[in-house]
Amino acid sequence: MNNGNWEKIETNPTWNFNEDRELIGEFIGAETQVGPNESNLYTFKKEDGELIAVWGNTILDSRFKNLEIGDKVKVVFKGKTKSPKTGRTYNDFDVFKAKKTENESSDGMEITF
Repeated sequence: MNNGNWEKIETNPTWNFNEDRELIGEFIGAETQVGPNESNLYTFKKEDGELIAVWGNTILDSRFKNLEIGDKVKVVFKGKTKSPKTGRTYNDFDVFKAKKTENESSDGMEITF
């Protein structure tokens, strides 16, 4: 086998929100039931072109569920928050989606007339 014709597939690095509290990127896609916890794994393309993966949790899964491929997204880690209902502490995030311009369709393609 000629190794010159093969490119090794690597896993995208995952976002470490404790080090970099804000992530801005374009939503590329999602995988479900990944890993031992069968979590969702979301992939974003950062402004510098780097692909970064984000592990889902209850907060992120609920906020990412309506994302469309190509959406520009900003995710901000707010820190640990205590639930008043359960008393449990969890990682809390704000999620923002860039507004589409008048000339932009839902698939991210610009519409010209």
